[in-house]
Amino acid sequence: MTTFSPPIESRSTEDLIAIKFASTEYWQQEAIDQAQKELTKRGVSREEEKRLTDNLAKEIKHSEAKEQLRLEKNAVESYTTFKKVEIFFASPLILLGKYYMKDSLSMLNAQNYKLKYKQRLSMLVSGSLFWILVLWLMSKT
Repeated sequence: MTTFSPPIESRSTEDLIAIKFASTEYWQQEAIDQAQKELTKRGVSREEEKRLTDNLAKEIKHSEAKEQLRLEKNAVESYTTFKKVEIFFASPLILLGKYYMKDSLSMLNAQNYKLKYKQRLSMLVSGSLFWILVLWLMSKT
């Protein structure tokens, strides 16, 4: 018998029910079986399981709604003018990895920061072109 960390028998009833009704994509079948045995051992009725799974479903639904609101808010969040100027002038250093910016383009995309993604990309491209032009003009003099 596999020992899980923390052990199945030390988990809360809510955790055991969540394990019991989870798929094998998330939990090994042995853990699911151990959770069922522990629930039986604790004398948890089907009604109690139903009540707890209903509560869990409500919590999940609430969390998903909250996450959706966060993603919608992220989609319209903008950089400040100062931050756009910073990205513009530091663009070659950012692209070379010599200047640290907290959020990468891939992170902005993954977190649904649509406006920030577009702003950052345009500042990186235009800033790089600006510096290429400046260096080219300096080489001509």
